[in-house]
Amino acid sequence: MSTYYIGADGSEPSRAAIRWGLSRAAEDDSPAVLVNVVDDEWGLLGPAYAQDAERHADALPAEDLASAKETHPGRDIGAIILHGAPAWTLAALPMPEDTLVVGTHKTGFLRGRVLGSRSVQIAAAARCTVAVIPDTTFDTRRGVVVGVDRFEGSTSAVLRGAREADRLGQELILVHTPPARPPAQPSPDLPESTTSAQRLLSEAAELAAATAPHVVVRRRVAHRDPAEALLDAGAGASLIVVGVSHPHGATQSVIGSVTHDVLMNINVPVLIARAV
Repeated sequence: MSTYYIGADGSEPSRAAIRWGLSRAAEDDSPAVLVNVVDDEWGLLGPAYAQDAERHADALPAEDLASAKETHPGRDIGAIILHGAPAWTLAALPMPEDTLVVGTHKTGFLRGRVLGSRSVQIAAAARCTVAVIPDTTFDTRRGVVVGVDRFEGSTSAVLRGAREADRLGQELILVHTPPARPPAQPSPDLPESTTSAQRLLSEAAELAAATAPHVVVRRRVAHRDPAEALLDAGAGASLIVVGVSHPHGATQSVIGSVTHDVLMNINVPVLIARAV
């Protein structure tokens, strides 16, 4: 049975992640584990700082666990405390079939290649599906947006997106951005890239329909920056789902530039779906 591991550090984004993760775990009838990681670097500041960090870490899981069990009575919910670098320690914990849920303070539109974002580090290092949850309100959002491309990881994104749309009772929006055509290339009435995009989206729609027959599936071809297209499509959506575009080794994957930019400009929960 798969497990939902949820990062818990007492912040508002982590509480948003706990709410999201517990809800999904309950619907999947899966166990959930709240994880607090004590950063070992606190010890470099002296014993007093290390002891204070340890006391803080002991208190947080107990509070979050009590609240979780109150809101989800009878569910299999646990809590653990780990030590190490938070991003890498969280990423190394789950098995490939599990889901790791983390919160993020990012809720705006800060463009750029900033590599210090903890959610980006976790998404790149984890072996499992990762959900990154901003601290915002989701009640009025509708629709599940899935980024579709030619990489194998796109299949996992479409499958997971279809299941999420079915779970939520909402429509599924498949978004594809064809590669930009060189400026010198002539523009026929129906460019090959457009025909290829329509074919790709048709195949993705068939896969989604086979997975969740009752879900309404919409397709969108966007001739613009892929990350911007996904963020715009997901502005009022419940969830954005992307796949892992660049396999790296037998057990780990590296996120592509589109997923990186989506996470750096996050305005909606983002699910990075990995194949099991």
